[in-house]
Amino acid sequence: MAKKLRLHIDYFDEYHLLAIASHLKDYRLAYCINQKAASHLKKFDDLAVGDSEADNYSWYYCYEKEDHTTLYLISNSNGVRHLIPSKKEIDYFLLIKNAVNDVKVKELARQVREIENIVGVFQMDMTTVKDMDVLLEIIELHEMEQMKSKTKQK
Repeated sequence: MAKKLRLHIDYFDEYHLLAIASHLKDYRLAYCINQKAASHLKKFDDLAVGDSEADNYSWYYCYEKEDHTTLYLISNSNGVRHLIPSKKEIDYFLLIKNAVNDVKVKELARQVREIENIVGVFQMDMTTVKDMDVLLEIIELHEMEQMKSKTKQK
């Protein structure tokens, strides 16, 4: 009898998602994260997930050359809609791509928790979020567009 081999692919293997509940404005939160975590989050064009203005969400980006980690700070609400409707209690998402290890992610979460006016920070299981793979694709396409337009400006 032939054995069946199954290949299990984890699409979220290189990503970690921190959910942040805070009353801070996006620019203030990005500034505070930069201060606490010594990162360099910068504001880029809003993340567009639809065709209307009501589908744009603030988007901050940082690429850390030392360990090839990428950070994305994305708002969950734009005043009209939520990026992830099932997580209405969350104000921001800090998406970490290519984190060296879980210790770095936990340390970053600890640093964000230390920021004044942060209500809560917790690591989310990305497999429980509906259409997370589609959202990751939108984020990566947006990143490519932003980096392409940035190099054209130079």
